[in-house]
Amino acid sequence: MSLTYPAWHWIHEWSTPGTIHLHAVKSVYAFGRTRYQTYLVVEFEDLGKALVIDGKVQSAAIDEFVYHESLVQPAMLAHGSPRRVLILGGGEGATAREALKFPSVERVVMVDIDEEIVKACKELLLEWHRGAFDDPRLQVVIDDAEHYLRSSSERFDVIVADLVDPQAGGPAWRLYTKESYELIKSRLNPGGVFVTQATSPVLTPKVHATIYNTVKAAFRHVISYYVYIRSFEGVWGFVMGSEDVNLEALRNVDVDQRLRSLNISGNRFYDSESHRSMFNVPKFIREILASTKEVSTLQNPVYVPA
Repeated sequence: MSLTYPAWHWIHEWSTPGTIHLHAVKSVYAFGRTRYQTYLVVEFEDLGKALVIDGKVQSAAIDEFVYHESLVQPAMLAHGSPRRVLILGGGEGATAREALKFPSVERVVMVDIDEEIVKACKELLLEWHRGAFDDPRLQVVIDDAEHYLRSSSERFDVIVADLVDPQAGGPAWRLYTKESYELIKSRLNPGGVFVTQATSPVLTPKVHATIYNTVKAAFRHVISYYVYIRSFEGVWGFVMGSEDVNLEALRNVDVDQRLRSLNISGNRFYDSESHRSMFNVPKFIREILASTKEVSTLQNPVYVPA
C-alpha cells in the first residue's frame, strides 16, 4: 500500500541530534530575520497556525492553551493573590493573557528582546493574546531580560520565564543560569513565586534536570511538573521556585475550588484533574532529577543539543 501526500512545503525540526520531525506547511503569514533570530508565522496542516523561531515550534493553535495555562496558572495559585507579574519573553502575548485573567493582578510587565516578533504576534496571533496587548494593566518593554532585571528595582509577586530554549549563541541561554535565577529571586516580593519553561525531560533530559538543579541552587523551595504538548512532540517540563512558599503543598490544591473563588473561568485545559496529572511525576523523571548534579552557570552553561 502506498500513500500519496499533497505537495506541501515542509519545515523540519530537530528535537534531538537523532530525531527530526517534519511539519507540513499550508501557508506562510510572515517570515523574518531579526538581529536575534529567524521567525515564521505559518499554518500547519495538522497543528494549525503556529509561531516558529529558529526552526523550532514555539506554540501552535492546536494546544497553545495547554502550554500557556500550564506555565502561568499554577504559579499564580501558588502565590494566592498576585498583584504584580513580570514576564520574561512571552512574545505571543498568551502568557500575559493568562496572567491578566486573575482579578487581583494590577500590573503586568512583559519584557521581550525582539520587537519585530512581538509586532508580528500582535498582528497575526490574535487567537493567542485575545486583546491582552490592549489591556491597560500590561506594559510591554523591548529589552534584554537580563538587562531589565539588572537596571530595574521594581519587585514582583510572580515572575514567569517564557523564553526560547537555552541554545548556544541564542538570545536566552544566560537566563537559565544560577546567576540569573539569583537575580530573579532578588526581584521577587516576599512570598513571591518564579516559574520557567524547562525543556523536555524526555527529549532533552539532561538539560531539563540541569535547569531543575539550577533553580534548586537559587531557591529554597523548588518543584517540577509536566504536561504533554502535541506541537512539541513530547512531554514538556516546567520548574517553579520560591524562597517563602512551600511549593510541595501545591500538589494537593483543589484547583477547581481555587479558580472558582478567584473568579477564573474559560480554561480549556487547566483544572483539578489536569493539575493532579501534571504534578504526578513519573518515576523515571524523578530518577533523572535525583541523579543529575550539574548546575548551569555563566562559566559553565547548559545548552540544548545542537
